[in-house]
Amino acid sequence: MTPLKTSATIAMTLFGLFFISCAGVGSFSFSEESEEIFVEASPLGSTPLGDLFPDARIPMEVNLEEELAEQDASGARAVYLRELYFELSEESDKRTFDFLDDITIHVASRKDDSELSEAELAWRDPIPEGQVRFDLEVDDELDLKPFAEEGMRLNTRVAGSAPSQDARFKVYATFRVRVI
Repeated sequence: MTPLKTSATIAMTLFGLFFISCAGVGSFSFSEESEEIFVEASPLGSTPLGDLFPDARIPMEVNLEEELAEQDASGARAVYLRELYFELSEESDKRTFDFLDDITIHVASRKDDSELSEAELAWRDPIPEGQVRFDLEVDDELDLKPFAEEGMRLNTRVAGSAPSQDARFKVYATFRVRVI
């Protein structure tokens, strides 16, 4: 091989390695978990869940600025939800999510004067029986950055009945951030 061909091959190899190594620089993922959610048992099991979730909000904070600082990124171009699931805690008396029929989660801004509208983010209908964990379908093309900038809030609509035993669970989410 001639020196010119060798140099060209090395240059192309280095460019390829540089391109591959930089492919992940434009984005990163991070995960969050909610505070524990407690649903009190009803001995009759016929109490609608809506009566037990008066504010219907998932207690989860998403701090985009903190995540950007941890990644040493200058700013986010877009934020997308990649995964959302519910999982029973070990301390839960109820051992499955059979008390839930279906769930829909909407994202909204915390600012009252915001022009952001509420948008459907995730759903599961029906929730499979006998599960200690279940995943939701997510709208992974919905840009959450505008909501995160104004204080993102996750609102739920749940169908089902109160569990026969106390239930404790958390909600887990994975987000993908595209950076500038």
